[in-house]
Amino acid sequence: MTASTMNAIRLHAFGPAENLSYERTAIPAPAAGQVRIAVAAAGVHLLDTSLRQGVQGPPAPLPDLPTIPGREVAGTVDALGPGTDPTWLGRAVVVHLGFAPGGYAEYAIADAERLHPIPPGLGSAAGRTAAASANRPAIGAQNPAHRTWTAPRNAL
Repeated sequence: MTASTMNAIRLHAFGPAENLSYERTAIPAPAAGQVRIAVAAAGVHLLDTSLRQGVQGPPAPLPDLPTIPGREVAGTVDALGPGTDPTWLGRAVVVHLGFAPGGYAEYAIADAERLHPIPPGLGSAAGRTAAASANRPAIGAQNPAHRTWTAPRNAL
């Protein structure tokens, strides 16, 4: 039997961080051209905090509530929507979800065209702390030096 729910951080009312709640919610299913990612890391972007507070600014509109915030994730593709390239299944990836939130959860949905593979040489520490921003993935490793590497889109 497979689980039908996951843990997620949800927002039911705009405001301070105290409005975020840790809840169980349905595991999302990918649609055509999409993947589901088992999230290993989620980025916390300034835009996420502004939207959580209810401050709309370019370019993102306020999300419908309740919502699962977070637009930057890294993890492993664990499910494919119809017509999605099967080579993505099982791959470590980093992605900016665009205007679709959902990253502060155990699973997130992304359009396959937005995915960037995490190069195997970066290892699991880099994969756990990867984040994508402005179509330029920034992949950082959790190590004593707190190094961060940035690579152009075509380098990944």
